[in-house]
Formats: sequence, C-alpha cells, structure tokens
Amino acid sequence: MSAAVGAAAAFCLALVRVLMIERGSDVTSRPVVAGRATQQPEHPHTAFEPTDWNLAPVAWVYIGTLVLLVISCLVLIVAYPEALPDASRALHINPPGPRLQTNPQSDLQRFRAAEDKQLNGYYWIDKQKGLVHIPIEQAMKKLAQRGIDGFPKAQP
Repeated sequence: MSAAVGAAAAFCLALVRVLMIERGSDVTSRPVVAGRATQQPEHPHTAFEPTDWNLAPVAWVYIGTLVLLVISCLVLIVAYPEALPDASRALHINPPGPRLQTNPQSDLQRFRAAEDKQLNGYYWIDKQKGLVHIPIEQAMKKLAQRGIDGFPKAQP
C-alpha cells in the first residue's frame, strides 16, 4: 500500500519537473531589443524566464492529487470494511438535566398557567391545621384592612 502511494508521489514529482522546469531550460538567446540587427547571446549558459508558468501542468497536478485522494479513500474502505460501522451512534441513556426545550412557547404557557393557578386559586395548604391558600388579590385586601402585627398602621 505504501509502495503504491510512494510511486504515485514520485510520478507526480517527475511530471512536475518535466512539464515545468525542463521545458523552460532550452534558452539560447535573449529577446530582440530595438536597435540591434542581430541577436547574439551575451551569456549563453544563463537562463531567464521568458513567460509565466504554463497553467496546464498545475491543473494536472491538482487533478492528480484529487484522484489520488479519492482512490486512497476507496482503497481504505475496501481494506477495512468493518471500520465504518464499528461505533453505534444511538443514544442509550438520557444525559443529565437540564434538557433542551423542544417547544419553549408551550413550556412558558404551561409555566405561567401553573403560576396563575397558584396565585389566583384556593387550595389547602394543611387541611388538619385549617390552613388554606387564598388568591393573592384577596390576601392583599385583608392585609391592608387588618395590618401586620408589629408595624404601624397606615392613616385611613
């Protein structure tokens, strides 16, 4: 497997070298300059860059890399078929609270309805002692009439 990857990498590097580097090394003369009738090389062993890189080899290297990646993924899937479904993603236990709300509007409506029922309803607190919860409006009126022990009474 590693030999195939190494061979593919060596092939890509050789392709880059042939297409990009060795193609531009055949320079024997300089470009024609105005006023010179004949062209003679000043430094015959000195190379210069006549143009920009050719984009076709760059595209081929890019495509070769993508093909290599796809092929290596397929080879790994075939080589290790039991590796993908090894872990179950199903939820077996409930995580500890607080849980996320799935419908916050209805949760808020239920919460406020329970609060309103508690604040505005009658219910027993302790039946044996005779303690009853009364609505808050009625409790405030009684408290305003009687007052609180230990507090000065308000002027009528």
